[in-house]
Amino acid sequence: MATLLGDSDAGALNGEMTATGDASGELPAPSVPSGLPAIEETFRIVSRAGGTAVAYFYGRLFAENPRLRVMFPAAMDYQRDRFFRGLTRIVYSLGEPEEMESFVGQLGQDHRKYGVLAEHYPPVGRALLATLRKFAGDAWTEGAESAWADAYQRAVGLMATAAARAAEHSPPWWAGEIIGHELRTPTLAVLTVRTDKPFTYHAGQHVSIQSARWHRVWRPYSVANAPREDGTLSFHIRAVPGGWVSNALTHHTRVGDLVSLGPPQGTMTLSAGSGNGLFCVAGGSGLAPIKALIEQVITDSTPAERRKIRLFLGARRQSEFYDLPDLGKLEASYPWLRITPAVSDEPGYSGLRGLLPDVIARQPPQPGDDVYISGPPVMVQKGIEVLSRTGIRNWRVHADLAEVPGERGAADNAAAGHEQPR
Repeated sequence: MATLLGDSDAGALNGEMTATGDASGELPAPSVPSGLPAIEETFRIVSRAGGTAVAYFYGRLFAENPRLRVMFPAAMDYQRDRFFRGLTRIVYSLGEPEEMESFVGQLGQDHRKYGVLAEHYPPVGRALLATLRKFAGDAWTEGAESAWADAYQRAVGLMATAAARAAEHSPPWWAGEIIGHELRTPTLAVLTVRTDKPFTYHAGQHVSIQSARWHRVWRPYSVANAPREDGTLSFHIRAVPGGWVSNALTHHTRVGDLVSLGPPQGTMTLSAGSGNGLFCVAGGSGLAPIKALIEQVITDSTPAERRKIRLFLGARRQSEFYDLPDLGKLEASYPWLRITPAVSDEPGYSGLRGLLPDVIARQPPQPGDDVYISGPPVMVQKGIEVLSRTGIRNWRVHADLAEVPGERGAADNAAAGHEQPR
């Protein structure tokens, strides 16, 4: 299924799995697979093998198809983690077919930047089924194999169709020139990028970035601004210890350098037609997509409609608030915006203190607010749990997590912008 590779490939069961999809092709309406219980049960068993199963998958894939190895980065740790997270998300969203198909469709578009073609799908499908067969034990029955093959074939068709449609109006990736690089803290830089072709996206979305320093190594980062007339994009990049791309962009990139950008992804965007207030929670560089959303609301405002916005901004220490001057300008220009910084690990701080989930438990959203939460995955998950315990259910909560709730995630700014240490 899709993120398997970080490229993708699909394969079939007995015989060839094919990627059948085109820009005009119609796929059946979203539906829950009849074999869903068998898929979930076998996946639970296989997931206990963790890294061993993932290593077997890639070992088998490359042994049988050595030509595919060049499509992957030299170091596979992040890729293996990404594969497992993506597969987990797909499996546990099969019961919500519209959500699953939206995610898989975005993967199909995104995988174009790796050079994935229809011919690459069958080998990955065969390697996936071989891995499941090996590690599922007695739970691997003919029915389970058929259910997995059908689900995989469905995902392949969705990916191929989404890729074909995207190819009609956009390139696989965009070349970007760094036109601004400001080191705001010792570990965080704000980059401004100008793309070679128009780049269309919605406030709140993220894109994958490849540094010229590391070939075929991409990391997702949220765009930190609403679309601008000049088309430039800003990113808040926090250098992670041992993170290849984040350190390259923060410490080894200068004005004039080039980067590559993948297509926009993510669903943490403004709700269509909503005039409700916004309740925003941003931890660390999770501010990036939240700032973009706030800018979009201000841009869209009219004298007849001024949406109220509350932003709770969290950091461990006051010195980590890297964007307060810019946020202050937004607050001054839009009186309906109220910004409240909160610090968790600095006893002498004179302002609001505490972890963000605790802060919003004390100062919850107003009834009807649209809620946006972005930051480290643990903070996002705890924040959602806090809101669910209040008893008020009429909030629309938006959080663009890169993984299934309950799974350890890879997010720094939103679902984007995080690298696992190496």
